[in-house]
Amino acid sequence: MSVYTSVLSVYLTGIGKTASEMSFIVSGANIFSLITVPLSGYLNDVVKRPKVISCTAILLAGVLSIVFAFSRTVFILFLLNGLIMTAINCVMPVTEKLAAACPYRYGAIRIWGTFGYAVAAQAATLILANTSSVWLFVSIFAASLLSVIGFIRTADPQPASAPQTGGGPTSEKRLGLRKVLLNPVFLLFVAIAFVFNGSSSVNMTYAPLLLQDLGVSISAIGTIISLSTLMEIPLIFFSHKFMDRFNVKTFLLAAFILMLTQLLIYANVKNSAVIILVMVLLRAITTTLFMMVILKAVRNIISPVYTTTGLSIVNSVNSLGAIIMQNTAGMIADSRGISFLYLVLTLLVGVGLVLTIFIKVENKEQVFR
Repeated sequence: MSVYTSVLSVYLTGIGKTASEMSFIVSGANIFSLITVPLSGYLNDVVKRPKVISCTAILLAGVLSIVFAFSRTVFILFLLNGLIMTAINCVMPVTEKLAAACPYRYGAIRIWGTFGYAVAAQAATLILANTSSVWLFVSIFAASLLSVIGFIRTADPQPASAPQTGGGPTSEKRLGLRKVLLNPVFLLFVAIAFVFNGSSSVNMTYAPLLLQDLGVSISAIGTIISLSTLMEIPLIFFSHKFMDRFNVKTFLLAAFILMLTQLLIYANVKNSAVIILVMVLLRAITTTLFMMVILKAVRNIISPVYTTTGLSIVNSVNSLGAIIMQNTAGMIADSRGISFLYLVLTLLVGVGLVLTIFIKVENKEQVFR
């Protein structure tokens, strides 16, 4: 995931795509994921074969990345990016559930994703700066093979069982899913996630381009992304110390404040040293904190038997937000520049902060033990 996403915007602009074209191509991931991710999550909950589904999806992403390397047509790149990121996104709810369900602490498992992302981001920029870009996509295929080996050697979690009622298992599942979709607290959280992740998606796409505009080299951008990712380590490793102690609203407010701080600085400060410092300290921490809040919120709002389904619904709505905001961001960046784009994002995140004030979620589940 890191090799592909960390420098995708730099790669696409490097082969001559405009900001609007680049945003359109990137949004393909969200358009395709909108339906397929919740369907795969529900399929995992019903079929209970997460390893088979995940290995198939990861291999598909690896193969299609090779095709992506030799494509130049905007619409073809849009389709390929959509398929590749859909395959990756279908696996994300499964890995989150595995991390939460296994007998080890969430942070002790999740921290290795941080190391992997940091190393891969630096490797991706070095490959892009010093060799043919084809090798970037060959490395994605190699990483997919390693990931499949990991999944094969990972035990399936014990499935949660829904409480039985007079209507039998089938009616319970239907009732449970209906409750998920109509739960007002869950719907408010989904709206909050829509705003946050849509804005975060645009920030992740345009942050490397912002650095390029300030004169930062491609290899240095990789170093900045890697250092930023490594800043997640204390947050993830010690998640069991604090994530279960405070409620969802507290962490949502913290995530929105951190995001607002970044966006305000990106929009108004022209000093590259300040931008780099803020990006290293806050970029990855903010998105990782919100990712953990998603898991905590879903586990505390809906029945455990529908954890993967709930996570997939949130991811699907996040995709919708990214579709709208990525394409809008491309038009704004082309017409008014990246600084003005970040000013618009600041206002939008402010709206999300207001919505967060009204959410109330019980702090009853021990998720990060």
